[in-house]
Amino acid sequence: MKTSKIFIAILASLSINSLLACAPAGSSSLTTTNTDQSVPRTPATDATAETDGAATAPPTTTGFRLDQEVSKFKTRYDLNDPYTKLTDNKGKGVEELWGTRNMRVVLHGVMYRGGANNKYLATPRSNTNPLPTIGLTNLCKEDFSAAIYLYSENFSTAPKSVSCKNTSHQDQTLVYKQYAAAGENEKILAMVYDRIKGKLSGPVYAHCWNGWHSSGLISGMALKQFCGWSDAKADAYWVKNTDGNSSGFDSIRSKLKAFKPLAKYKITAEEAALICPN
Repeated sequence: MKTSKIFIAILASLSINSLLACAPAGSSSLTTTNTDQSVPRTPATDATAETDGAATAPPTTTGFRLDQEVSKFKTRYDLNDPYTKLTDNKGKGVEELWGTRNMRVVLHGVMYRGGANNKYLATPRSNTNPLPTIGLTNLCKEDFSAAIYLYSENFSTAPKSVSCKNTSHQDQTLVYKQYAAAGENEKILAMVYDRIKGKLSGPVYAHCWNGWHSSGLISGMALKQFCGWSDAKADAYWVKNTDGNSSGFDSIRSKLKAFKPLAKYKITAEEAALICPN
């Protein structure tokens, strides 16, 4: 009798194990007969679902969206063309941009141009100077990531970076570079390209002294490079933005005409449609 009970217990155990072994993968041994009531997998389980034995990794992203950046700066500055100024010849206009002069948009959310306000500071100094520290700091606070001085005079006296809290109250650093508009234009265009592709956190401000000549040269090159502007259109743009001071600068105009877009900095039609001015 005892032997029979042991034999029956063994058979029952084998039956249960057999049923468990045949259950579909992912099934619970306690599921009800109504399979429609089974609990669905959570998103976390789905994110690590196996495909051919390997877990699928979630995609990576930098969080940068050019359309959002363009929209942010278009809304902030309300500029539709590359001629309207954010600050005038004495640095007046948008108070948050004090320290600049004759500031204009080149590529929305990407590149802006102008001069340095040294003559009209509370303590004036020579016009042949880089941006004053207050100008660099204000650009930093406005979310700019870089400023570029297009001349070499007195650059050694300027800070090479400034830190601030940006418009989102986050830590921001603006770097200050010195590149010539003609001889080092490729370095500048590389920075602009990096901004378009999301490698720089904010726009670039390229400036000379008054915001007329060298800033017009590099900006005209940028418009030919990224917006497909013709030689004639770029030249007319350069002249108009000198505010009547175009005479005697034939060499600059010749350099602008001679510039040809670089294949390695080609952008998509969609990117151009977002950033290029009317």
